[in-house]
Amino acid sequence: MTATTVRDLTRNLLRPRFLVAAFIVTALVTMGVHRDRLVNNVRLLSAPEVSQNIRNAERIYQKQVQKRKSYIRENNVIEGAWMPEAKEMMPFWWYFQPSFNCPYEIERVGRFNDGGKWMCGMSVLESMTKEDKCVIYSLGVFDDSSWEKEMIDRTKCQVYAFDASVNGIAGDAAGNPNIHFFKYFIGGEDKVADGYTWKTLKSVMEENGHDWIDVLKIDIEGNEFAALNAMMDQFKVLPFSQLQLEIHAHDDMKNLEKFNKFLTFWERLESKNLRPFWSELNIVYSRLVKDLSLSEYSFINIGSRHKFLQNV
Repeated sequence: MTATTVRDLTRNLLRPRFLVAAFIVTALVTMGVHRDRLVNNVRLLSAPEVSQNIRNAERIYQKQVQKRKSYIRENNVIEGAWMPEAKEMMPFWWYFQPSFNCPYEIERVGRFNDGGKWMCGMSVLESMTKEDKCVIYSLGVFDDSSWEKEMIDRTKCQVYAFDASVNGIAGDAAGNPNIHFFKYFIGGEDKVADGYTWKTLKSVMEENGHDWIDVLKIDIEGNEFAALNAMMDQFKVLPFSQLQLEIHAHDDMKNLEKFNKFLTFWERLESKNLRPFWSELNIVYSRLVKDLSLSEYSFINIGSRHKFLQNV
């Protein structure tokens, strides 16, 4: 290319019509980037960013796991009772810290009272289209559906609710066509007992034609242990991205044998790549009966590729 050709090309590119065209193309590209990256003014992270955040969070979490093991060794107990004798008295829940950092924003969804849940990355769910076929399972609904209603209102997800103790959805989400109710209990096996139908999560997923759940909510009054153990038995990879779980640790808080049983359950959840990023004592229950044995936990599954991890 000669010097004259370069001068002519530069002169043409600097003409107004070329400058305007370049500005328009740049603006459209920029708008496209922001449209893809922003949901309700929250920037969706890129895959490399999420991957780095997850690595950092896991490194920190494993440090906390080692601290837990150290504290358990150091805090000797009086035989038959969970009463630490060592220099630091550690209440039950302090051994199970929600030490993992969610890679996205954390927000409480549902009512402020008992029934709301702390969610990681609502912006991710809000960015999903109908083609993504977002699925939410809610195990145990009773008379409060504020969380389910907000999830339906803010996303294009379909909610599947399971509870044999009621005849349908009550409260805020009642009558909504995007919530589907099943009069089953979800537990550790498929059975009919005392007039109630029990099914495993695997069974109901097969019935509904689902192979993945974007958010799984469990509030089933102590049956979570059997239900989750069955899931861990039946699935090599747990089939959900995020878990909202109320743990009913009534007996496990009372003596060392039960504490160790709960510890085994908790460590099994960790071995299945569930990482807790938030917890909240059930304050309503604790004030009513002076009992601290109910606690809400929020987990993210880092053992599989899914929307919250941007295919990490």
